[in-house]
Amino acid sequence: MRTIDRTSPVPIYHQLRRLIEGRIEKGVWRPGDRIPTERELCETYGISRSPVRQALGELAQDGLVVRKPGLGTFITNHVSHKSSTKIPVRMMCSDPNWSLVLDHVSGVWNARHPDSTITFDIEVVPHPDFYDLLRAAVGSGTAPDLAMVDSVWVAGLADAGFLHALENLGPPGDPSGFGEDRYPASIEANSLDNHLYGVPVKADVSLLWYRQDWFAQEGLTPPADWNDLLEAAEHFLQPTVQRHYGLKHPLAFPGGTAGGEATVYSLMPFVWSAGGSVFDAETTCVTLNSPDTWTVLEYLRELVQRRVSSLDIIGYANDTSSKLFAEGKVAMALGGSYEAELMQAISSWSEEEFVRRVGATAPPAAPGSEPVPTMGGTSYVVLRQCEQPSLMTALLNVATDPAVIGDLYRSMWLNLPSPSFNVRLSQEAESLATQMSKLIASGRARPSISEYVKVSRQLQAMFEAAVSGSEPVDDIAQRAGQFIGVIAELPCRSA
Repeated sequence: MRTIDRTSPVPIYHQLRRLIEGRIEKGVWRPGDRIPTERELCETYGISRSPVRQALGELAQDGLVVRKPGLGTFITNHVSHKSSTKIPVRMMCSDPNWSLVLDHVSGVWNARHPDSTITFDIEVVPHPDFYDLLRAAVGSGTAPDLAMVDSVWVAGLADAGFLHALENLGPPGDPSGFGEDRYPASIEANSLDNHLYGVPVKADVSLLWYRQDWFAQEGLTPPADWNDLLEAAEHFLQPTVQRHYGLKHPLAFPGGTAGGEATVYSLMPFVWSAGGSVFDAETTCVTLNSPDTWTVLEYLRELVQRRVSSLDIIGYANDTSSKLFAEGKVAMALGGSYEAELMQAISSWSEEEFVRRVGATAPPAAPGSEPVPTMGGTSYVVLRQCEQPSLMTALLNVATDPAVIGDLYRSMWLNLPSPSFNVRLSQEAESLATQMSKLIASGRARPSISEYVKVSRQLQAMFEAAVSGSEPVDDIAQRAGQFIGVIAELPCRSA
């Protein structure tokens, strides 16, 4: 990186920090040298003073530079020597904000290991292109050491031979320990054939967002089951109530292939709570085509027919529902805990106002049943082309330690799929985060199979056909089950 790329999702201050670190490591700036002033850096890179100050502040905090009032900023002696021995760790991810976490992790690691310090070389790529770019990097022999991937993709990458099985990376007789202090669903989501390939690092869970301020004004309670959801929706469908809040429809959710994985993530809890499933427990046959699934598809169709939701949901992108909710155009939205930051940004509410206005509860369950949220999230994986996989194992143990990242995670509204992390949450100060952590603890993982992406597309098509047409739901479920059977090379159990 030689210039500031304004189109990059990587924050400008972090790009500048990387540029300065690169000059130090290459010896362009040596111990004792004064680097350009804030004004000079602003003029050189065409940026404002705020990111310059943030970059220099972090470099000073890490000991790479020292700032002397009235004199300037200088390269330090002892840290310059260390910087020349830093081990570069190449990371690929799609989250531009993750550099904040990795900066913190590297700081802790380097303080604990002064003789083997590391620096993260982060490549941030757009999420829609992430897996194609990662596969291309593997094919060309330029794969990173680590990558952050959606947990549902771990099995497919492992089956393709791209990943290290984590239990093989520790010293002989010393298991990695990554399966400890994690919820079983998060381990299941990151495993293939009883081998763990991903380290769960950021957990999210499906839920129902609702405007708790509006619910309080109307004397309503959060929906617990399907009947409650219809009752609350019909209340907001009353003409006077609709006009008061400016609503067209009470509920939004991704309802088709346009929503991609968000559709499956949001709607599978309806199937699970009704007793349905995609595969049997041993994954020896496809069980999707069942009366339980038919009931769910009929209910989702009814939501559209009764104007609870718009037929437009079949064209909703993965973030359309959360945007409509944040804009005050719907009273409820099915989605995920990962949407909180986006919704706060769109609404322009302060954190305090967001918590006051917005509530989150489990996806409504089938009457008489318990809710079963979808647990999802992001995982670290170690690529097979990594030259120091054992070092990556030790580094990831630090990067997923609640004692190391807990405070930072809480400040960023992030959850770790770890019981010891969740007990740190304060019920009074972090009610929303606490509620999400409880849902994560009861969540279920989507099928961990190498062909998951193809299976997911069939589930998306099934939900879309149900809400948008009049075809018998048993025919829709049968067709989806047969396609999934062909994909997974498994027989289909008859309804």
